[in-house]
Amino acid sequence: MAGVFRHGHYLLGIEGLALLRGGAQRSGDPVEPRVEEIREIAVRLEELPYSARRDLPASDVQAGYSSWAQTYDQPGNDTIALEEPIVHSLLDDLPPGPVLDAACGTGRHAAYLAAGGHEVLGVDVSEAMLAHARRRLPAADLRVGDLTDLPLEDDSVTGAVCALALSHLAEIAPPVAELGRVLVPGGRLIISDPHPLASGLLGWRAVYTDEAGLRRMIPEHPHLHSEYIDAFRAAGLVVRLADRARPDTSPGTRARPGPAPRGVHASAHRAARGDRLGGREGRRQQRWQRLIEPPARPAPRRDAQPSVPVVSLRR
Repeated sequence: MAGVFRHGHYLLGIEGLALLRGGAQRSGDPVEPRVEEIREIAVRLEELPYSARRDLPASDVQAGYSSWAQTYDQPGNDTIALEEPIVHSLLDDLPPGPVLDAACGTGRHAAYLAAGGHEVLGVDVSEAMLAHARRRLPAADLRVGDLTDLPLEDDSVTGAVCALALSHLAEIAPPVAELGRVLVPGGRLIISDPHPLASGLLGWRAVYTDEAGLRRMIPEHPHLHSEYIDAFRAAGLVVRLADRARPDTSPGTRARPGPAPRGVHASAHRAARGDRLGGREGRRQQRWQRLIEPPARPAPRRDAQPSVPVVSLRR
């Protein structure tokens, strides 16, 4: 086991974070049950499921999602179960007109938009994922393309959604600038991404099983909320709502997807192109940035599942 990071090691870290959280918050939660779980895991590190590897082999984004395409829509993806309800509620408020699903994958959000009467454009780097989207949405305009070079004209869509994709990129300013470029003035953009605590500290990755039955992962890059704010500002985008989809983490329950409760949120309007965010709107942005970076709060029990931030912006 030397040099190999196992599932049991990961769970021991989660239990340690839970102990620290309970102590810092003076919550009064019993400590001994945590300690007992730590003992149980520690003596069974060479048994399944604790011996399973966490350091899975990596695939790049295009190859990984192309391999995952065949099974991507199968049930059991907890992150999607958390993210979809809140994103769909924001999609319901999009203005009339064409909507871009950037990094559309198999078309899960594009299909929801089309069912709501929107003209849908989809862009994805994986032709294999788009093949599934085309079967689901034969009338939609679906194109192969990269988030950093969208195959759309300037000011061509009234709305856009980019779901669980930006964290796969080392730099988020270029794709955010592209999303801002294709929006009409006053258009609206919805973004969801894993919380930086999840990808940076807890090691969340997009994990899939390839054609040979081997588990692999697609790398994720943790981006602080301040990085998103800087990218939004540079692209002329103004935050109008920020929210977090979170699982049920009530005491004594294992973390699992549940209703997406309202978490951190704030509203603002979209500045016109070239406007600077000063005065009251600038102060709103600063308050939002402070609010959306809450203290780390790992989920209880073993299925650690932090929040999935979702942001609605206006151009």
